[in-house]
Amino acid sequence: MRGREIVSDLDARRTDNHHFVKWWRKEEDFLDYDLIDRFIDNTTGGEEIGGLDLLTMDDMWHEIERVCGTQVRRVLDASGNKVEWVHKGKSGITNHVCAYTPESLMEIFDTETRGNPVDS
Repeated sequence: MRGREIVSDLDARRTDNHHFVKWWRKEEDFLDYDLIDRFIDNTTGGEEIGGLDLLTMDDMWHEIERVCGTQVRRVLDASGNKVEWVHKGKSGITNHVCAYTPESLMEIFDTETRGNPVDS
């Protein structure tokens, strides 16, 4: 798939429940994840990928649980769904509580994978 074909495929398959894209190179040597809109904004006409899948919030949550294990937990409080995230950073261990949003999930995933693609 190339740039314009990628965007066309996303537009044709995307529903309101889809917030993320999982994509892989044609060599199928790694997977990467992104917010759909950010992925579209960064796709160039000459870019080539092997394929992609669209993911819902639940799909991405399962990926985060796989990567983070017990460092993440979903909680429901009076203001809605939240994510408790224990992050081990340079300055030690910090406990974050953030809204259960596509942007928060992507930030957690990117931080925990250090922005690197995931081995397939």
